Amino acid sequence: MKRLTPYLVALPLLAACSHQPPADFAPDPGLVARIRSIEMQAPPQACPGQSFPATYTAVLDDGSRVPFASRYDKKHPPRLHVTFLERTSDAATPLQDGGWTADNDPFASVRSGFYLSAGLRANPALIASARITPDYSCVDHSLAFEGATGGTAEPGVDGPAVTVRLGVVSSSFYERLLVVAIEVEDAPPRYLLADAQAVQPADWLVVESRGGRGGRGTAGQRGGRGVDGAPGCPGGAGGPGGAGGSGGPGAAGGRGGRITIIAPEEEPFLAGLVDARVAGGDGGPGGAAGSGGTGGKGGPVRTGSDSTCRPGAPGSDGPGGQAGRRGPDGDPGPRPQVLTVPLRSVFGTRAPAELLDLLDRAARH
Repeated sequence: MKRLTPYLVALPLLAACSHQPPADFAPDPGLVARIRSIEMQAPPQACPGQSFPATYTAVLDDGSRVPFASRYDKKHPPRLHVTFLERTSDAATPLQDGGWTADNDPFASVRSGFYLSAGLRANPALIASARITPDYSCVDHSLAFEGATGGTAEPGVDGPAVTVRLGVVSSSFYERLLVVAIEVEDAPPRYLLADAQAVQPADWLVVESRGGRGGRGTAGQRGGRGVDGAPGCPGGAGGPGGAGGSGGPGAAGGRGGRITIIAPEEEPFLAGLVDARVAGGDGGPGGAAGSGGTGGKGGPVRTGSDSTCRPGAPGSDGPGGQAGRRGPDGDPGPRPQVLTVPLRSVFGTRAPAELLDLLDRAARH
């Protein structure tokens, strides 16, 4: 029982340090009756997948303002707390501290942005809202894909086939919205969005399909053990250990992958936004050198021999082998292929509904 005591003591301490109010914590009804409106303050823009702060303030009937606290102090409970609010959004997830995390799917906010709503649970008629513009400047536009590393003495796997599709449409927030779909083999496409008027005119998107690293060479064998010396007076010397074997050469790196760029025939220069790289994989490391064999034991003194006789000397250990050489790097992949098709056909049949809608709007205009 003594070993359990520290854990039993720690539980009340953890509860006392919590910044979340108890389940029965509720606002004063008199204060609720005096609230005339609720205001929400949030940043004007947010990037898909990122978290951002938000604050909330109640405006009372006398014009005074009471903030909604995001922390809870048991000794000094706040008059209002963010847990008193029912917060909802189709494109963001509310956080305990009052902030939000924007949906990682860029198409979740492409039409209406991040619309946030916060209503007072004790009076659902009091609702604050905010609409945040999606911002794509934080999107990582440098992507690298690599084939698998080869097994022992096996070459690296070739880089994967990558298809990059680009097109420009118009959204509620951007007159020219760049849409990029990156497909790796048969995996679902990954989409990147950007303000087309803010991207650099060439090599904005770096896409690499590198061959896999070659496998390590086989390890050299350990040298054989030397023979033991024969009994005698004196005993025979032990034989030297055998030399360790050399490690095998590393395997070759895989070949660079194949990259296909599909751009709209209406704006074929969009293909120039892609810096396609198809380097071969690194050669594998050489195999480890084999260790030298141990020398044989010296021969013992023959039974019944003179007491002045001595055992034979042990044999010397054999020399170690040589480490294998590094394998050759893989060959680069073929030159990227550029295809142009009508904008409506650029993204194929797997495009999400929101993108198809934007493409339809572009076709009508």
